[in-house]
Amino acid sequence: MLWVGKNCGQNFLSQVLGVQNYASIPQTMTELPELDTPESARTIAFISWLREQRPFFPIFYVIRDENPMKANFLQNMVEDRTESALSYYEFLLHIQQQVNK
Repeated sequence: MLWVGKNCGQNFLSQVLGVQNYASIPQTMTELPELDTPESARTIAFISWLREQRPFFPIFYVIRDENPMKANFLQNMVEDRTESALSYYEFLLHIQQQVNK
């Protein structure tokens, strides 16, 4: 998911999303257009790299600020576990287990 806020820069809108203004972003945009700009190429390459890191990946959505899917996006904005550290949720569970001993 790529969340785009109302104050997103005009450069990003035109050179990555291929639209003239924020209101022109389709409500159901599920892929980035392949534009002939360095910004577009870098963004698409980055998303492709992220997808290559996982055997399965979710559908890509461009989400505008007032889109109902914004709640889904924000729900996923949590600190994820890394290989060397616990996530916040795992940390809280660990603390709870230690207290209950």
